[in-house]
Amino acid sequence: MLLIIKAITSAITIILITEIAKKSSLMGGIIAVLPINIILSIMWLYYEKRDVILLNNFLSSAILGIIPLFIFIIVLLFLLNKNISFPLTLTCSIIFLVSFSFLYYKILA
Repeated sequence: MLLIIKAITSAITIILITEIAKKSSLMGGIIAVLPINIILSIMWLYYEKRDVILLNNFLSSAILGIIPLFIFIIVLLFLLNKNISFPLTLTCSIIFLVSFSFLYYKILA
């Protein structure tokens, strides 16, 4: 049951963000970058485990994910501005994200 509640909460969050972005890309973008996912994740982790050390480790790892995310967004913006098709742009951005993340985490390890 808890898994269903988590899935519904996540789906509603994504739906709300995309609907807001249809009306105002500025507002949708601002809401999308709010730490909604992190807040929901730490709430569910705490509710299920009540383990502050787990939360600390999770948040420390989340900080490490910010740099690959920036690379993804920068590549996505660059390719969109070059008028490359969206599917190709998204695919290339994901490839950059995965490749950079792999190298980044190898260097950190």
